[in-house]
Amino acid sequence: MAISNLESIERLEALSVCSGHDRSELTDWDLVQLMCDGDGDAFVEIVTRYETKLIAYAHRYVGTLDIAKDICQEVFLKLIAKPPRSLQNNNLGPWLFRVSHNLAIDIIRRRKFEITGEVLPEAETGHRTPLVSLAHKNDIEMLRGLIADLPEDFRQVVELRIYGEMAFKDIAETLGIPQGTALWRMHEAIKQLRSMWGKYES
Repeated sequence: MAISNLESIERLEALSVCSGHDRSELTDWDLVQLMCDGDGDAFVEIVTRYETKLIAYAHRYVGTLDIAKDICQEVFLKLIAKPPRSLQNNNLGPWLFRVSHNLAIDIIRRRKFEITGEVLPEAETGHRTPLVSLAHKNDIEMLRGLIADLPEDFRQVVELRIYGEMAFKDIAETLGIPQGTALWRMHEAIKQLRSMWGKYES
């Protein structure tokens, strides 16, 4: 259901008045709007609402729980990187499950490639996460310096992710924060790294 800019602004103003209320009472669309406005708690509520269902859904396709959890994490990262502009009946579920389905199919295709040696489309073989893309800028030392300049909360998540090669679930347990918060901090860290890298290259 598409919403005009004026309606979106009015909706956000109304939500800001009740920002202290339990976010579990809000619709998916309300949460997406708040998330886009920088509300990390709204994103955490979305994760709480859908994480278990998404893992179970992905597990049916890939058959491995750890891979299903990785798919779920990737879905949420895609959500905060490029959220949908509209939702059917204010329900985020169909969008999340569609992204999960596509990621699971990609993994199945890669497995087939590993077994048969079939050539995959370039878009699939060239897939990189945002941090990997940054790392392939041929200046790893500069990237390390930029990571060191991140706010501590963001830096801890990034370092555990790329140096410790930890899953977001383990990062959350290590830092004593919800997994959704770890994902959100990673997203914000990547945004800051891209901005800092742009200044470095200019």
